[in-house]
Amino acid sequence: MRLAADGTVLAANDAALKLIGVTSGAQALGRDFSTWVPSDQRDRWTAFTTGVVQGHPASVECEIAAPSGDRQPTLFHGVPLTDHPDGVSSMAVAARAVSGQRQLEAAVIELEEQLRERDAERIKARARLAESEARQRELAGKVEAFEACLRPPGTDAEHDEVVRRLEAEIEARDAALGAAEAARCAAEAKAAQALADVQQLEVALDGFAARQKLMAAERAAERQRLAELTESAASRHEQSQNAARDSQECDRLAARLQERDAIVRGLEAALLEAQQALAEERDRGLADRVEHDALQLRHGEVLTACQKHEAALRQLEAAHASLAAAHASLTAEHDRLVRSLRQQVTHLEALANGFRAADTGADAQSAPGDFGSRGEEGLA
Repeated sequence: MRLAADGTVLAANDAALKLIGVTSGAQALGRDFSTWVPSDQRDRWTAFTTGVVQGHPASVECEIAAPSGDRQPTLFHGVPLTDHPDGVSSMAVAARAVSGQRQLEAAVIELEEQLRERDAERIKARARLAESEARQRELAGKVEAFEACLRPPGTDAEHDEVVRRLEAEIEARDAALGAAEAARCAAEAKAAQALADVQQLEVALDGFAARQKLMAAERAAERQRLAELTESAASRHEQSQNAARDSQECDRLAARLQERDAIVRGLEAALLEAQQALAEERDRGLADRVEHDALQLRHGEVLTACQKHEAALRQLEAAHASLAAAHASLTAEHDRLVRSLRQQVTHLEALANGFRAADTGADAQSAPGDFGSRGEEGLA
């Protein structure tokens, strides 16, 4: 755009008209550009235009208030124009929207926060896994103690108590395995979400690279236009020299040439600043790519941790199967001991009945007390 010293729009290309939300130049020419700047930022805009008109190229970031009410963050670069053919003191202003870059930066910050949260959750999952392994070792010790108790003969009450303890430990182990499985599923879901976030960041980075290329093309076109303006100024200066007739005219033309050289140097300085800004944005893009590689590395670490969790779960399942087999073996041994005891009780009852019958037949004349004592001796 070309703006007058008081901010009036003197000229604007199609990109500038689209940026301020108008469809034709007639809607913008002759109006004060500050009408598109929000009221809370007009002091900053006025200071910017005043400094540029006084001969100091500058930059400022303000918002443009569109007719729809939306605000568009925009970066302005201004250089003074003191030798325009119409003789009006004015400035050349280049505007570039920066909302996409702000959104990308916000997305990167949000993704980093999510990755930090997932790292914390992964640390918690590791702690839970370590606790589960400690419980597994404790259960293995209890099983060994139970096996040691089974080696010497014991009573049924002790056996039942040990079986109850083992069943309780197995139930607790099943609960721990369920919790570990749930944690593994949650970790897989979070890893999938992290992968989706990384893919979204890649798409955003590709869009940012495309915008950088477009900006580079716009800078090249702007340099070409400035070169054409410089050549036009040089040709006008040569024509003025040829038309000069006295030394006073030559001095005036020489002064104007010096002023134009100063303006060209100012434009070259502005171009240099634009190139530096473009290089900084390219460096930020490289930094974003490095962060993306780091995110991929973190994703690989999360997948490795999940694989380790699955291996640990398979080991826990194998231990659970071993405990179930031991429990079945103990149940069979318990049933066998119960049957043996029942057989011995039946046999003892039969022996007692036989002794009682034999004593009754042999000592029919004996006293009842004598029979009782003999029966007790037989039972003994």
